[in-house]
Amino acid sequence: MDIEVKQLPHYKTAWEFLRSLHEVCRFQSREGKKVGLASTSELKRWLQNKAIRINGEMVEWNELMDFPIFSVILFPNNAITLL
Repeated sequence: MDIEVKQLPHYKTAWEFLRSLHEVCRFQSREGKKVGLASTSELKRWLQNKAIRINGEMVEWNELMDFPIFSVILFPNNAITLL
């Protein structure tokens, strides 16, 4: 019996990973009274402001994502768990 193993896409940085996830999840803006989708600059600020945890750890926006991803938590103080 052959088992097919799917290769997950390789993301170079946390910011690239979040931008890719944004294409699927369509994150809404959290900036003031702005309504609509979050911009890629806003996603980067979320990472810079430590508003995202990957595998329970805060990551830098330019940190290499060379490890398996088991969980993503947005805004740990008002946690939204994605994975």
